[in-house]
Amino acid sequence: MEVKVISSEVLDRIVTEEQLLLIYNISLDDWEVEKKVINTWEVGAKTPDGTLAVTPLFQIKIWLKSKKPIRTLDDIRLEFKEDLKLLSPNIAPIKYSTPVTGDLKLLELNIFDLHFGKICWSEETGQEYNLQIAAETFRACIDYFINTAQIYSIERILFPIGNDFFNSDRSSPYNSTTKGTPQEEDARWQKTFRTGRQLLVEAVNRLQNLAPVDIVMVPGNHDFERNFYLGDSLEGWFYNNKNVTVNNSPNPRKYYRYNNVLLGFTHGNEEKVTDLPIIMAQENPADWCVTKHREFHIGHWHQKKEIKYKSTEEYQGVMIKYMSSLSGTDSWHHKKGYISSKKSAEALIWDRKKGLTANLYYNI
Repeated sequence: MEVKVISSEVLDRIVTEEQLLLIYNISLDDWEVEKKVINTWEVGAKTPDGTLAVTPLFQIKIWLKSKKPIRTLDDIRLEFKEDLKLLSPNIAPIKYSTPVTGDLKLLELNIFDLHFGKICWSEETGQEYNLQIAAETFRACIDYFINTAQIYSIERILFPIGNDFFNSDRSSPYNSTTKGTPQEEDARWQKTFRTGRQLLVEAVNRLQNLAPVDIVMVPGNHDFERNFYLGDSLEGWFYNNKNVTVNNSPNPRKYYRYNNVLLGFTHGNEEKVTDLPIIMAQENPADWCVTKHREFHIGHWHQKKEIKYKSTEEYQGVMIKYMSSLSGTDSWHHKKGYISSKKSAEALIWDRKKGLTANLYYNI
């Protein structure tokens, strides 16, 4: 609720509520008078000829309440989203050539920790990395996975987006992560966001020619809020596309079931890794009970590692996989000596019943 206070203290000019509203151009169609105070008093003073002159003074103060609802940031975001839906290309379902029966597969693309927007200088760190290089690397990776996966009968594509897709979340007073750690950026944040969104739309448009695409937004510690805005944009853009779905729920952990396979996604900077199996079972008990192959895929550490946990001897284990990164090494990581991680992205081929069938790697 918006409240406005107007007042006036002048001589022989504004003496009524109506005059005050008129001078401020306030319409009672838009505002409601909540309270008003009207005071008058006199001030006496001697004139040059020695006589006493009495001057009347007036004060009028009015408290106004807006009759119109106030638009919050959530309202503006929803309005933007609805407007974007109107602009969303209307794409009919594609008739895919994949057989409806047989050895069908899920293609999972894990291009984690791209840190789009980061800048690295080769003379300082031994690597060059900027918006253009990141975009070219991302496109080459998508092309490789599409071409390599075509030998399988892919019926769906799972595309987790996030895990520090962007390098920064804040832009004022300087570029920084969600928690405020300063970052060296290649471009203005508006250009980085727009270019990154266009890059992902382009990639999804290519992927959908192979199979329907299920997008899962996974926020990171560098881009927690910006990841949600990105998911909102993608959800609006693909709203009228029957071949693409977007899961942009606020939950930082996402789950995806593919028949006998249950996959969990989180960035990996908040939870204890040892707690992830039981978190999966508690947050998604229905899918946990009817699946055999369960894995959590996390980023953050920019390196490949696997840990297997078993709840009891009778139950199948939960595999925790750390995914690699294609991002370049910035000055801070280079100073710390964190330079040994291989630049890589990984795609997984899942069978409906048998679980993991193949690993595809794109290495730099």
